[in-house]
Amino acid sequence: MANTNTSTDTAAAAPTEAALRALCSREHHASFACRPVAAGGLGLTFSLQADGSVAADWTCPPGGESYAGIVHGGLLATALDSAMVHALFARGIVARTGELNVRYRQSVRAGEPVTVTAHHHSAYPPLHRLVAAIHQSGTLCATASAKFMASP
Repeated sequence: MANTNTSTDTAAAAPTEAALRALCSREHHASFACRPVAAGGLGLTFSLQADGSVAADWTCPPGGESYAGIVHGGLLATALDSAMVHALFARGIVARTGELNVRYRQSVRAGEPVTVTAHHHSAYPPLHRLVAAIHQSGTLCATASAKFMASP
């Protein structure tokens, strides 16, 4: 996914790992998606990529299945949403999900790793548009697009 910010928001900062870590710690410390598996969360940990996107390698914890051997779609939507939040954090933006559209393309096999990615697509403050994807073994399994409203 290319990081093509067609933003009219010239105040939006370039993504940094420091901004990602600081906002994640300050704003997202109670997040179900990022809480460790041992504490009942999904255990997602995102890092900034060279192209300005964020990514996490993740394996759904036990009990996250809908059908035998298949990760529940709600958990995939949660992972996609969380990825987009972290892409905003990397830009120093705190925002809330206003609209989330998910397309499930292939089943995600439980117990096998996936890569969750997201990037900032555009901004018309206070509105931000982002996209995200989940790949497993090189196969595109789910995509999402979302609109986020920056917090005051």
